[in-house]
Amino acid sequence: MFRRPRETEPDRLSIKLRDALQPLAVIPWGPLAMCYLGVPIAALWASMIVVQDDDYTAAIERLERAGFDRTGPNRAPAPEIMEDHPNPQQMLEEINAGFKRLDRSCAVFDYPHGDPEKDMQLYLFPDSFAHVFQEDIPRPPAEMNTYGNLHYPLEQAVVESFAKAAVDEETETGFSAWGQSLRAWISLMSGYLEVDNDALDHCPDQQAVEWCSRNFGRIREAKFGPFDRRISKRLGSGKEMPVDMRGNPI
Repeated sequence: MFRRPRETEPDRLSIKLRDALQPLAVIPWGPLAMCYLGVPIAALWASMIVVQDDDYTAAIERLERAGFDRTGPNRAPAPEIMEDHPNPQQMLEEINAGFKRLDRSCAVFDYPHGDPEKDMQLYLFPDSFAHVFQEDIPRPPAEMNTYGNLHYPLEQAVVESFAKAAVDEETETGFSAWGQSLRAWISLMSGYLEVDNDALDHCPDQQAVEWCSRNFGRIREAKFGPFDRRISKRLGSGKEMPVDMRGNPI
C-alpha cells in the first residue's frame, strides 16, 4: 500500500464528534489522526479523541446527551472464532488483559442507535493519558490544523504523543497489547510519512526522545541500519516496486 495525500478537510467522524462536543477543544487521536495525515488504514474499528483534562467530565456528559451510550470495550473476535474456541470467555479475558491500563483511563461509548457508525465504538481520552495538548492550549499552527474547535495534530505532534503514551505504558505495565499498538502506529507513520530521525529533536521530554530513538530513530539505525521501505510481496525477489512506501523513487 502507498501513503495517501494529507487531508485538507475534517473527516465525517470527527465532524460529528466536534459538533457534539462544541465548544470544547477536540483532538482526533490514534487511527483518526493517522488517516488524516495519509497513513493508508483499511478499516477503522473505533474513533479516538482527546480533550483537556478539565473538559473530560463535561465531554462525557455531552456525548451522553447526544445519544452515545457509555459501555465497555468490545474486542470480541468474529462469532465463528468464538464458537470454535473451547473457552471463549477466557480468550476474551486474555485479550482484554493487554489493555487494562487503557480501559481504566478512558471512557468508551457505543454510537447512537441507527447511526451509520453503529458497529464502531468511541474512545474518549483525557490529555493526561494521550499527551497531545500542550500546556492546556492547542499546539501552535505548525503542529496543528484547526477547524473550529477541532484540532488535527500533525506528524511531529502525533509521534510525540504516541511515544509519551508508550513510555507511560511500559513504565506502569511493562509489555502489553496496548503498548504494542502504540509501537505499530509509530512504525506505520515512520514507514508511510515523512517521519525521520529528527522527528522529536524539538521535544523537551528526553525520556520520550530516547525511547523513540532506541526503537525507531538514530540508536536503532546505528545498530540495525535504516528501515527498508521497499514495497514487494517478497523483499529480495527483484520484483520490488520502483517507489517506496512514501511514494518516493527508489
